[in-house]
Amino acid sequence: MERLSCTHQPTLRQLLATGAMAEAQLVWGEDFIDQPVMQVASQLDPLPMAGSLVVTTKDVVLATKNLVLDGLSGVTYISQSDHERSATLAGIKGGIGATDELPAGSGAAGKRSDAAALVGQTSEVRDPVLEKLLLSCRGSDVPLIVMPSFGEPVQILEDIRLAFLKETKMASARIQAVLLSVVLEEGLDGLIEQLHDWLQRPIAIETADFRLLASRNMGATPARQQKHLTDAALDTIQRLKHSGDNQSIFDSFVSPLKLGRRFSLPLLYAGNNIAGYISVMLKASDNEETLIWYMQPAALAAMVDIVHRLKGDFGLSLVQKNLLKDLISGRAISATDQERLERHFGFDLCDGFFVFAVEAFLEAESPHSSPVLAHYPEDSLISIDVEGTRVYIIPYGQDVQTDWRQEAETLVKKIKELNGQCRVQLGAGRKVASLMELHEAYREARQALIVGSMIHKEREFSIGYGELGVKRLLYLIIDHPEVDRFYKEALSPLEAYDEEWETDLLDSLRVYVNEGANLNSTARALFIHRHTLRYRLEQIADILKVDIDSQEVLLNLQIAFLIRDMTHQGE
Repeated sequence: MERLSCTHQPTLRQLLATGAMAEAQLVWGEDFIDQPVMQVASQLDPLPMAGSLVVTTKDVVLATKNLVLDGLSGVTYISQSDHERSATLAGIKGGIGATDELPAGSGAAGKRSDAAALVGQTSEVRDPVLEKLLLSCRGSDVPLIVMPSFGEPVQILEDIRLAFLKETKMASARIQAVLLSVVLEEGLDGLIEQLHDWLQRPIAIETADFRLLASRNMGATPARQQKHLTDAALDTIQRLKHSGDNQSIFDSFVSPLKLGRRFSLPLLYAGNNIAGYISVMLKASDNEETLIWYMQPAALAAMVDIVHRLKGDFGLSLVQKNLLKDLISGRAISATDQERLERHFGFDLCDGFFVFAVEAFLEAESPHSSPVLAHYPEDSLISIDVEGTRVYIIPYGQDVQTDWRQEAETLVKKIKELNGQCRVQLGAGRKVASLMELHEAYREARQALIVGSMIHKEREFSIGYGELGVKRLLYLIIDHPEVDRFYKEALSPLEAYDEEWETDLLDSLRVYVNEGANLNSTARALFIHRHTLRYRLEQIADILKVDIDSQEVLLNLQIAFLIRDMTHQGE
């Protein structure tokens, strides 16, 4: 579908028909007055955004060194006096930049004869600023309008601005028709593209649990802002409900919420349920009210697509996902809700569950840029966001012989098929047999994910809670000062020796510990003779003042290396 131009914006012709510009005289540029007006501005230096209608005075024009008007939708000049204005218009008609006729704007329909009557008059009173402005307008194909100075220029500017805002608001119906047409033909991706063409800024549509549905140059709401955005939206909804004005909830979609440069509008379902958010990136010069008039029709169009893709069962899906989130988070739910949950997700047909905690990142564009969260597959999979982590629940049957690693490999493959090149980290809880054990399985999966990321850092991994061993205990006390003291007593002397003498005794000891204190396998792993290894071990024992063959010493060294990995002590 071809992208539509922003014709729903009020045009200069429409503004000339308003009461605010009833006294306006179109001096030049009738062929260009059907261009859309994007905003009303008052400055010429710097030149405002393309499509602006500039309302200016002699002082502003005189203060502008480079009078280049390219891209403006029009210039409205507030004249200093009627006598000066009439004489200048007569001069324009009679000679300077003469046109075949002097067309009138809608607000000046009766003035054609007045201007014509001035033809041939001679007057030494001229407005050279207006003449200069006319030449610049003609050179840039920008219509020029003259307004008599009835009242303060600031008030005239404000009247025109209010007329523009009113016309823009009336255009909301046209915006709505365009966006509904686009979303029905192209879905949310087409909606995002159309909005981007109009607004020229990053845009995103995401679900209530902050899963991206469509976006253009914009990611999902950052994890640090998600709770604040949800709480603010719910507070606003409750405030509207308590006011008794339920209709206003549907009409306004709740006011947009500003978080830093992110401007987010909650999408509502059935009046008071949050279905998701549509967000744009704010610029410093933005008129927020104008953005709202785009975002509200876009929100309604987005809801049409969301409800359609969920086959009209959106309310049920949202409720059940919230119940599932409560269950995984450890909050109690009623027996009735549990039955509904089982029927909705088909849990009553399975014998148990695998629970995975997953984080997936796209490859950073440069070494200095932060990784971006990848998209997560949803089709035929049960997943929700809990505490900023994507959680997958994989049902299993006793007749299907599978383990968590096979299911994890399948999930990682789907994530990479969706995103292309990305890095996936996965923690798996132990297999559980009932819904009431999901919370414990999630806790284990999340702990496995955290411990795995501590050890493997930014590398990929899939690790099960049952494989953590003593790491589970170290995770619980890793920030305790005694852990750091234990590590330093066990390995610091050897680190210092290696640094001073440029040896690799610490690495040799690590391989020896990992190989279960087996001389032969350690020597093979290090590509050295076992006698050389024995000599190194004697050095290590002497430096650390330990019996290297003692089982207790080997256990302490193994734990010390685990602490080193989890805290990155050796980096």
